[in-house]
Amino acid sequence: MSASPSSASYGDHWDDGTIYKCGRNGNFPLCLYYNSNLKGAKVGIFGKVYNYEYHQSCEGCFSYFYEEGSTLDGYGQDVKNNAASVYNYNDTSTRVFFNSGYTGPADEFDPYGWGTYFGNLEATYNDNASQARVCGEC
Repeated sequence: MSASPSSASYGDHWDDGTIYKCGRNGNFPLCLYYNSNLKGAKVGIFGKVYNYEYHQSCEGCFSYFYEEGSTLDGYGQDVKNNAASVYNYNDTSTRVFFNSGYTGPADEFDPYGWGTYFGNLEATYNDNASQARVCGEC
């Protein structure tokens, strides 16, 4: 599950960083959970995010936060340095990085339905700052 960043392509997509409801509803985000074992509040973020502290697709929004599950642990908390588990609904592998800018130790999750596409973070458990899809043509 953990990966060492390589010279992989992280692609650019018009809706990178956009928030979507978790699930396969046509948007295929990486769903980040506040607690281990896919529990607690969650948020679905598509594609790459340079820094969870700055919401790149929402003018005036300052950070990504857990916005699904208003009665669950972590609701309203910042995603940066607060993610414990993920579910990758995307069709490409996705990495969660320790540092902003897609650097440092990373946890990689396989495409939806293949191998390890969900689980607890290890190298970036509650110490996560950015994410990116790992793909050749995206």
